[in-house]
Amino acid sequence: MSSVCPDCTSRTRCVNHAGDVALRSVDSYVPKALRPEDWEPIASFTRALAHDLHPKDDRRAVEVMRTLSQVVSWAHREGLPLDRERIFTPDVIDRYIAVGAAHLSEPSRATRRADLRRFSRSLTRKAPWEPEPPRLRGGYSIVPYTDDEVARLLEVSRQQRTSVQARRLQALLALGLGVGVYPNEAWALTTEHVVVERGYVCVRIPGEHARTVPVTAPHDEVISQIVASDPGSTILGFVAPQWDRSRLSHLLQRAELPADCPPMRTHRLRATWALAHLRAGVPLNDIMQLAGVTSWKMLGYLAPFAPSTEWSELLPKAVRK
Repeated sequence: MSSVCPDCTSRTRCVNHAGDVALRSVDSYVPKALRPEDWEPIASFTRALAHDLHPKDDRRAVEVMRTLSQVVSWAHREGLPLDRERIFTPDVIDRYIAVGAAHLSEPSRATRRADLRRFSRSLTRKAPWEPEPPRLRGGYSIVPYTDDEVARLLEVSRQQRTSVQARRLQALLALGLGVGVYPNEAWALTTEHVVVERGYVCVRIPGEHARTVPVTAPHDEVISQIVASDPGSTILGFVAPQWDRSRLSHLLQRAELPADCPPMRTHRLRATWALAHLRAGVPLNDIMQLAGVTSWKMLGYLAPFAPSTEWSELLPKAVRK
């Protein structure tokens, strides 16, 4: 399903109209897993539920509709009325996960149960749901790749047996280590977003965090080669459905990743890019602008890895006398 807004001339995702596109995705959604005679009686009810959840974009709209259509269809077959206070209760949701979603893998059932519990708290007023507990992320951190790990990642990307996988891995590393894109930005970038300013290769990133980012060497060579050899394509050479929650896994599913290859994590690539700029002496405000952030949170993760100055060198700099 396309994420392009029909009200705009841009070929990229339109932030201003994302909510309208999401609502259209809800209204046009027809589940492939249900027969028409099973979907028709519950379609209006299910779409009304999805509207009340206010999905932010078409990808989330499709995910919401897919999840809701499955549980509402199951509840309808079980004889429950189309009443949100009767369907979205703790007992019914637990029974659906145990019986109606038994065909799913254990991780998928856990994800669906978490989604439905969150949906249920928003959709009901009388159902006996406890308030959602606060998230605890005290130990969360983002660890940049070491120089040796970066070297190994680049080496592995060049050793792929097929040109398709080599292109995808090298492009992913170039966007992460050379541009510092947000994970969800990489999928929509095309060669049309690549520009040359004053002789330097840059990527113009659209969307909520719109900005122009110079591509750090040697990754500019990878981006330039893709522009020259495959104009008009996505930089990654891969198009994933907007509703796909496992786009990185699908991108890498045919890649040959040796046991000693560091796990590929897009947030670690971005952190490594920011740390490299810190080490190169780029001012913090400029890094934040290039990263598309307005808070110091990301830089807080990097503080333990940032370079420090010897005391003898720091003294005159701090005193400035």
